[in-house]
Amino acid sequence: MKNEKKNMKKTTRSIAFFLIFSTIVLPILPAFTVAQGGTVIFRRSTASLVGDWDPAITDWYNALVGSYLYNALEYPIGTPIYSSAGLDYPIGDEWIPILVTDWILEPWPEENNSVGFVNTGGYKSTTFTLREGVTFTDGSAWNATVFKWNIDRVHLINGNYTGMAYGNDEWEEQEGNLLGTMLVEDNKAYFTASWNNSEYDSPNLGLLEPSILPDVLDYAWYDLGPNASLVDYPGVTILANNTVRNPNPYGGWDNVSSAAIHWAPYDRYPGVAKVEILVNQASGGTIKVYHNTWSSAMGTFVNYPMLSYQAYKDEYTVHGIYGYENGVKDASNPTIVDHMIGTGPYVYVEHDETGTPPGGYLLKNENYWNKTALEADGLFEVDRVEIIKFPAGELGADAQNTAMLTHAIDFAWDSMFQPLDYNAVVNNPNIRYEEQAASEYKTNVVLNAINETWWAWPWADAFRKGQYPMAGNFSAGGVPQAMRKAMSFAFNYDLMITTVLNGRAVRNGGILGTANLYYNESVDIADYNVTKAREILLTTEADTSGEVFTLYGAWEGYSPNPDLYNFSKMVATRGLTASSPNADWVWVAENNPIYTFNFYYDSAHQDVYNVMVASFKQIGVALVADVSNKVNTIIWDTVRIGHLTTFDGDHSLFSVNGWVMDEHMPHDVPELNTFWHYVDPDRGRWRTQALGAGSAGITSWHYWGNFGFNFDARVDKIYDRIVMSNPTERKQWYSKLAEIQQNDKYGVMFLYEAREGWAMWKDFETFIVADKEGWLSGLYGGISNHFLRYVGLSVEYPLIPGSPLLITLTVSVVSTLGIVYALMRKKKLR
Repeated sequence: MKNEKKNMKKTTRSIAFFLIFSTIVLPILPAFTVAQGGTVIFRRSTASLVGDWDPAITDWYNALVGSYLYNALEYPIGTPIYSSAGLDYPIGDEWIPILVTDWILEPWPEENNSVGFVNTGGYKSTTFTLREGVTFTDGSAWNATVFKWNIDRVHLINGNYTGMAYGNDEWEEQEGNLLGTMLVEDNKAYFTASWNNSEYDSPNLGLLEPSILPDVLDYAWYDLGPNASLVDYPGVTILANNTVRNPNPYGGWDNVSSAAIHWAPYDRYPGVAKVEILVNQASGGTIKVYHNTWSSAMGTFVNYPMLSYQAYKDEYTVHGIYGYENGVKDASNPTIVDHMIGTGPYVYVEHDETGTPPGGYLLKNENYWNKTALEADGLFEVDRVEIIKFPAGELGADAQNTAMLTHAIDFAWDSMFQPLDYNAVVNNPNIRYEEQAASEYKTNVVLNAINETWWAWPWADAFRKGQYPMAGNFSAGGVPQAMRKAMSFAFNYDLMITTVLNGRAVRNGGILGTANLYYNESVDIADYNVTKAREILLTTEADTSGEVFTLYGAWEGYSPNPDLYNFSKMVATRGLTASSPNADWVWVAENNPIYTFNFYYDSAHQDVYNVMVASFKQIGVALVADVSNKVNTIIWDTVRIGHLTTFDGDHSLFSVNGWVMDEHMPHDVPELNTFWHYVDPDRGRWRTQALGAGSAGITSWHYWGNFGFNFDARVDKIYDRIVMSNPTERKQWYSKLAEIQQNDKYGVMFLYEAREGWAMWKDFETFIVADKEGWLSGLYGGISNHFLRYVGLSVEYPLIPGSPLLITLTVSVVSTLGIVYALMRKKKLR
């Protein structure tokens, strides 16, 4: 992608500058926050790459969003850190009014679907009353026209309903990404008499190009609603019925993936049915959003950062806004733009990747609509927010620690990707440190279950090798279910967390993190129990999954050697019994292993590898010792692009036995990530149709995000119950899903969740609230800059003696390999 390449070049330059100039710049960053003339400056750190900020195209996980966007642009509604998302209080009762002051939720009727249960907790529409007297930083008013345009714009771009999305290089991850659309095929069984989107249903095209090609009417449309004329949509062709359709949606046939190329949503429906302006006035007003989705009270791309209609509508109604440099034309933009024009408390000025160090700043919005009220409470005292960017990895973490301890910065996150020196920070009397909930990024080991899916069938395996040559030529490499279970009990979680991580982690909660709204601690999870792990191997004589030796597998020519699943026989032939001493099991692992685990890891997880080697020896299992099993970048760089690459030039997701990675599972809205990690992209249709119909049962080759192929027909149905249920019922169904994945499938070893927190110098104060677990933070998590007051320090404090030398040493001792590794962590830094 051209933006990614450009960002990579800029990041390379920024790291080079950091190495050259950090010994000069960091020591002279002023250790005071009030400049001459009384300007209050607040300095924060980041380690993320820049990315794009526009809500229509951003990946959300970058420095522009995390450090700038939330200060310059505002949401209609704020979700506080104590929100229960409808579990403890009715949905909407805990929302914080920001750009809207009131809302009315209209539920769908709770009716039976064709599967036989009642859909609950769905919302047909949401009516919003907008706050009056709010202006954007360009002077334009916030009103119903602006709100409607913001919602419509993102859907038009993401669905490419206009047909004007940029070329193929931008399609997958930016414009035309199909976010905000849902598959009809996966949902139509759950349609009810009232909630029914069958008008968007399209013919199933199968795996061979059809003789009759799809036409325009087979694709979804976007409805601009009955008063579309109140909004200007430059560049959009609006049909007589106020809908927008891509005039050339069919892009041909892709022989590599055996699927059609669609340039518009096919067999999909938009999450928003239409947006209607009910009260149209110069400032404020009322809109009503009609939902096509079932369970979302907010709707898709409704509650998200609002852009200036006046500033961006002419050129950017049909395209995203790329880049971040004000006054400089980005190659992907048709015009020069000022970035991030919003209603927020701060005005974005610049971000400079070539700065010394890299970073940027925002200035206080003196016309902010809530300025008077905040200042009356002694808040909103920061005039200038400065962002200091540190390189990722050990280099940046050490420099950030020193900057924090010497007061060169005022605030820093203590995250698993960029940890602070916990002991040094908490023991500094002038720094406030607040522990937070365990990380949303759960460190897991994925255990490949591909042998229990259609991907292991001989013809499908051969097809994959031919069609996805970049995924290597090794055959499907799954781990038998019994071995996955034994490994899960063999890993020494206590050693990993208590000793290796110095207690700066908690045991992984399973499919959901321990701080997740739907987490149920009563659902069992494998713990460290070597005796049980050995017993599993000593007593297993055949496949335990029920998915390897099946009638439909035999029909497809799949008949692996049964001895590969007879661990009882393997253990016996090596002379091992339940009473064998630990030394005997270790000797077997080192000389004649029961199983050799082809495991991949990266530098960030070297300790996981070390603990795994020692743990698995206790059950007679060895790890492949190839040097290439430690990847040069990070695991996520391989996993995220799936069948288009390998870990080492030969082995891919299809053929490795397992790998370690930090999987994101949001604490409050885990549905989408649950789908990616645990649902079968073919929804189990291959199981029921393969027998007697050959390959006709397979309707989707795409692995989606279920990286370890842990497909399970029960999980598919449970997931559907999750998304069709109210929050209380949803928690019950999540528990059922957890029971299957944690105590039956064993497709993932759930290792740990890092402890995280934030640190801030005590010359600043802010109001603090408790989240649902009791951890203290700002209203929306972390610290909001406009909620700060400057109070100074009550006593003089010394800087660390010799800090310039310390910083010099910190920055200079990192090897070239470490720098490359830091650079390549691009997708995992938040």
